[in-house]
Order: sequence, then C-alpha cells, then structure tokens
Amino acid sequence: MTLVVPTLNDDPEQLRSLCRRIVDELGLDVPAHFSRFHPLYKLTHLPMTPVETLEQARDIAIEEGICYAYVGNVPGHPGDNTYCHCCSKMIIRRLGFIILEQHMVDGKCQCCGQPIPGVWQ
Repeated sequence: MTLVVPTLNDDPEQLRSLCRRIVDELGLDVPAHFSRFHPLYKLTHLPMTPVETLEQARDIAIEEGICYAYVGNVPGHPGDNTYCHCCSKMIIRRLGFIILEQHMVDGKCQCCGQPIPGVWQ
C-alpha cells in the first residue's frame, strides 16, 4: 500500500517507477493500493490527496501491467472494487473492508472463467 502524500510522493514519474518495481520484483498479480492522505499530526500544512491524483496513480499501475490496482481511503470510489483483468467485469464490490458483492465461482471470474489469484474460502 502506498499513502500518496501531496508534494512528497505524488509525482507521476515517481509513481510509475514504483509500479515498474512492483512488476519487476513482485509480479503482475501483486495488488497496488494507492491511499488518500489526510492532513493530521505533523503534516497538517499539506492538503488532502486529490482523488484525481489517486486515479492517475491507479491508471499508471494498470498501464505498467499491474492487474489489480486500487484507490483507497475514498469511500464508494469504483477503484476500491476488484475487476477481472481479462474481461474487465467487476468481480468484487466493496465499501472499505466490507464485501458487498462477489462474482466468482471456485476462484474464477463468473463471467469469463479467468482464475483470480487469492484465497477464496
């Protein structure tokens, strides 16, 4: 998980480099979570991370080949859900840590049958 903090680590090229490292060292199926920063404690002088920045980070991750990239700490955002990397259908709809819908059968996408990495029992 990456906490994206404005002016500290929100540069698109820095995020791209991080995504390339994830792909090269961990693989395409390792999830990348980009979470929204809220100004607290000693960083109250910084703004909250714009949603657009998190969406850009997610887009960069997908461009770099990461199959499962997420926008975090933005309740109700579509980037909080899991999509099949083969057919792009939503396979897990969630609100925070709560799973609202799951569209898989035996660890595979219900729509196209693509195996989804994870423990599903």
